[in-house]
Amino acid sequence: MKVRLSSNESAFGASPDAVEAARRVAGEMHLYPDDQSTQLRAALADAEGATPEQVVLGTGSAALLMDLVAQQCADGGSVVAYERAFVVYRLAARNAGAAYLEAPTGGPAAGDADGYARDPQALLDTVRDDTRVVLLDNPGNPTGAHLDAEALAAVVAGLPEHVTPVVDEAYWQYAVGLDGYARARDLEVSHPRLVVTGTFSKAHALAGLRVGYGVGAAEVTSAVDGWRARFNVNAVAQAAALASLHDQTHLQRAVEGTQQGRARMATGLRELGVPFTDGLGNFLTMELGTAAAPLVLAFAEHGIGVRPLAPYGMDEQLRVSVGTPDEVDAFLEAAPEVLSDVPSRA
Repeated sequence: MKVRLSSNESAFGASPDAVEAARRVAGEMHLYPDDQSTQLRAALADAEGATPEQVVLGTGSAALLMDLVAQQCADGGSVVAYERAFVVYRLAARNAGAAYLEAPTGGPAAGDADGYARDPQALLDTVRDDTRVVLLDNPGNPTGAHLDAEALAAVVAGLPEHVTPVVDEAYWQYAVGLDGYARARDLEVSHPRLVVTGTFSKAHALAGLRVGYGVGAAEVTSAVDGWRARFNVNAVAQAAALASLHDQTHLQRAVEGTQQGRARMATGLRELGVPFTDGLGNFLTMELGTAAAPLVLAFAEHGIGVRPLAPYGMDEQLRVSVGTPDEVDAFLEAAPEVLSDVPSRA
């Protein structure tokens, strides 16, 4: 595949500082890593306005979320999320032996309107007495839907104190300042068990090294930290993540490049009349009105990989990640032919 737009990876690569830090530490791979990720934990705490005790690390935010749900649901209970939320939530609940409950969302994108609208009250109404964790991907993957600051505050304020709200902000760097989006840490409400998760896999472009983090209530983060596998974040990953965190110039350049590419792709799809959700991550989710699988193959014939969404029960949708300017060009050149006959076109 010449153009890989299927995995929500950063098209702009890792910080050169991160690459150099990884090379330096690779020469010491005979040594065990720092089990506590002390330097990285301190840097994240500083960046997030927290203490090191309020930070927990994982091998990517997916693994961290698995650990968190397992720890919080060690005695069973239920986990709540929106329909079509990040598939790891369902897997985490299954592995923990917890019930998985989904709050309904709105319908797919149509015309110029985004799809999969999320109602705060619908999420709150799904919570039961045995609910241990509420998982909220904001912005959401794969739908692209998000809660704005007011709606997110309503969810956090409305949850009982025994519930652990987890706001998964894997794509926050792409979303800040757009369409009413706000990070959970910036809300004017709080919750005694609130945890926010993030990752170095997206905007920081360290997907291959697997570094995720959670920041929030020390009671929760300390418990999850005690639950995780020892030495879970390797030394190369720690060094690269720390260097990337300090290279805000490269990060901002990658974010701006992604936002520009996303805007170009959105314009192209609007011109074709193909409905899609113009989300705030590094991807768009298209509505086809027909089975997606043949169109995945059609894009592949042009050397372009896109993501079918059958695991989410979305058989007539495709997710396409934002690439480099040249990769965006390739997608926009192929799209008129591949999407020429989709029934969803206006």
